[in-house]
Amino acid sequence: MKIINEKIVYYDGLCGLCDSSITLILKFDKNNTLKYSSLQGKSGQILLKQLNKELHEFDTVLFKVNDQVYTKSTAVFKIIDSIGGWIKIFKIFNLLPTKFNDWVYSKIAKNRFKYFGKLDSCDISKFNIPGQFID
Repeated sequence: MKIINEKIVYYDGLCGLCDSSITLILKFDKNNTLKYSSLQGKSGQILLKQLNKELHEFDTVLFKVNDQVYTKSTAVFKIIDSIGGWIKIFKIFNLLPTKFNDWVYSKIAKNRFKYFGKLDSCDISKFNIPGQFID
């Protein structure tokens, strides 16, 4: 029996910080193990509904590994684990309490458009492997 190890990063497709972060993740994901979807897309909306979140609630990255969904700082650290490379140095922050990391994450997320801008549309041009971007 083949074990499926599906890993999907759900992000705010209109957020400048999120867009830059996805570009960085793509550079480190040498084995192309991750797939991507905007929270505004069909699969993102389905996931938000399954999690009983507001369908316009795009202030956190969601990282789905098979049937497990991670949010906020936990999602970030799980993504870093998945892609590897020198970026793993940032896992040092995982030694701090999750509650603190999530607080910092929430503060940045609340001001993300103010400091990093808002895109007119989700830029999918960075995804060059078929099936890498879901919707």
